[in-house]
Amino acid sequence: MLPSRQLSALGALFFSATLLSACTTDSGCPDDLEFFRTRVWEPVMSVQCVACHKSDGMAAGTRLVLLPPGAPGAVEANFMTVRGLAREKVNGQSLLLLKPSGMHPNGHGGGTVVEQGTTRYENLQQLADRVNGVAGACEASAVMACEPGKADPNARRRLRMLTRFEYDNTLRDLLYLDSQWGQSLPAEEVVHGFDNSADERTVGQLLTDKLLAAAEEAAAQAMTNLSRHVSCAPGEACAKQFIQDFGLRAFRRPLTDAEKLRYQSLYTAVAAEEGTNGYTEGIKAIITAMLQSPHFLYRTELGEHIGDGKYKLNDYEVASELSYLFWGSMPDAELFAKAKAGILSSKPELLPSEARRMLASARSRPMLDHFVSQWLDLGHIHQVQKDTTFTDFSPTIRAAMKAETTELFDYVVHDSSGRLPELFTSDYTFATDALASFYRLPSGPVTTSSAPASGLRMWELKSSGRSGILTHGSILASQATPQTSSPIRRGKLVRERLLCQPLPPPPPGLSVQLSPVSDGLPNRQRFQEHSTSAACSSCHQLMDPIGFGFEQFDSVGRFAPQLPSGQPVDASGEVLSSTATNGTFTGVDGLQQKLADSPDVHACFSLQWLRFGYGVSGENDSCAAGQLTESFRKQQLSIPELLISLTQLPRFTQRVGESTGPATPGTGGGSGGGGGSGGGTPSTSGNAQVSVSVQDDWGSGYCHNVRVTNSGSAPLVWRVTIEIAGRFNHAWSALYTHSGSQTTFSGLDWNDELAPGESTSFGYCATR
Repeated sequence: MLPSRQLSALGALFFSATLLSACTTDSGCPDDLEFFRTRVWEPVMSVQCVACHKSDGMAAGTRLVLLPPGAPGAVEANFMTVRGLAREKVNGQSLLLLKPSGMHPNGHGGGTVVEQGTTRYENLQQLADRVNGVAGACEASAVMACEPGKADPNARRRLRMLTRFEYDNTLRDLLYLDSQWGQSLPAEEVVHGFDNSADERTVGQLLTDKLLAAAEEAAAQAMTNLSRHVSCAPGEACAKQFIQDFGLRAFRRPLTDAEKLRYQSLYTAVAAEEGTNGYTEGIKAIITAMLQSPHFLYRTELGEHIGDGKYKLNDYEVASELSYLFWGSMPDAELFAKAKAGILSSKPELLPSEARRMLASARSRPMLDHFVSQWLDLGHIHQVQKDTTFTDFSPTIRAAMKAETTELFDYVVHDSSGRLPELFTSDYTFATDALASFYRLPSGPVTTSSAPASGLRMWELKSSGRSGILTHGSILASQATPQTSSPIRRGKLVRERLLCQPLPPPPPGLSVQLSPVSDGLPNRQRFQEHSTSAACSSCHQLMDPIGFGFEQFDSVGRFAPQLPSGQPVDASGEVLSSTATNGTFTGVDGLQQKLADSPDVHACFSLQWLRFGYGVSGENDSCAAGQLTESFRKQQLSIPELLISLTQLPRFTQRVGESTGPATPGTGGGSGGGGGSGGGTPSTSGNAQVSVSVQDDWGSGYCHNVRVTNSGSAPLVWRVTIEIAGRFNHAWSALYTHSGSQTTFSGLDWNDELAPGESTSFGYCATR
């Protein structure tokens, strides 16, 4: 077999024509090529490895030399190269796994690219097992067909914890409060720029403590305007009605009879203890408890089993999917009514009209702002450091820059063409008078009145050197050094956020500091070292040539077309190593025209919405991504229609998972009962009798309910220790501490002490 770097285009085409038959006669699986393409090449190697591992890259001297995306026969030739590496072993481990994971005895020049335990690592392991003929590998990792309208093989059942953004929005709509509690919670893990990746959320003690404090404070504030929540006369009957009505909105579904009884018992206990304040304190206790429940903190995408491992989401789950997609918050009364009537699941053809109603609502604006802020890293504008010479780059200007970008995005979506290319080609912008002065715009505003809150007005950009979203200060100033523009940062933003090609980190031990240079030397000369050093050039040729097109904009985003010497700035640039966007351009205008017309950008933009809308990384979602991109192109690159198309993917109403029978609850005697699938036998204190039941089990995770009963004749302060299988996520109605794989639970102030014969319940969730 010829090394891939020596394959000519003609040879590669011939190779691809004969490869499939070769794969069926050699060891491996018949669909190995498709598995490689969808699980390894497209999500990982084509965007992260090929920069170094190509014929002129830093790793050109290694055994992994890849043809770039778009080259004739690239997938087939690269598969054969990777296949050879998968068969080579060091200390019994496949070289394909050892190198990218950093476990090779000699290390990996690119550092750790694929972490153990991740989906990417599992896919490499499965590919290695396949080509090495491991028994059962073909069946265990079979490539499932990607058919329009059919269940998405990667749409798994799951729970999605509310993000800080969603938490604040939900408290605002649930309690009619201006919530800031979400922003005080620990920050989420950011994946591809977005903070809502369902697989990356973990719950630690700090988050639990913060959620407890937020619930108590929010409940106390809600009581100052109790008439917004109840209209009946204070008393037991009114509390019962409140539990039902408020519980529906808080849990975003009707409460079960057991839940109603549990909260009624809580109300009764608190009301009896508080005397004359019993009613209000009981209601406050209910709110506090519900705000700590996983049914409030998580939204379910579990569905009901309809056979063959397929699950159909119920109406209330679909309602929440709609509301959090378009509003980043809980459903409104109209959506709840449609869920109750069963319309959302029985008539899925009505989902587009419901989605359009929600997108047209003013409540969609925070969601759009949140998307564009994360997509283009706008939040960085408030933290970026600037040299003291930029005295007018004030917090007010920074805020106006971010508002400019979010306003343009909203205007294009709601009031203009709605098409993606307009973001890059708009000859207008929205600025406050102060920002227009900062930019030194030569033309006046198009509108005389300004937006009441922001002070933004529409401005012409003729003869200003500006046009399109990439000339906004929110991007230019964020992606720059304190003193000058930065071709690296600006080029990296385009490469990763607009072309969806994540770049590997610098090799270990490599100095990333530029050599000292004379003042006033153009960046193009300063960064010349990147193009001559083999250790730098592979990655920097993906960033720097793009970033050079931004050189007419300084560190704070002002248009500066001339050097201090009076010579014009060289703003020529080039896009390299992309599938369909390669070519030269001049200035940001030229770059944006290229991006506006680029199929790569169109596919990337739809992928970014898939990530944002579904809380996925996109690495294993080629089916959904391809279908969404195709729909986006058919709809003339309309952003509103792209959002509507998100609701038309099969995964919006369907999930796949293991077909499981009814869970068998564990029951216990004096020392506790079994925990079903996912937990060891509990140990308890005193005369506590424990039973564990499976509340939910979706294959990759589960939630258990634990009931504690005082079987003795004296009051009991209970404590239960459980060995939890998998990674602990969250608990409710209990405090907890971890010791190794064991977690000890104890009661809160309202359920920690049990009278003889009295019971209480708590629960926890974990990921396998």
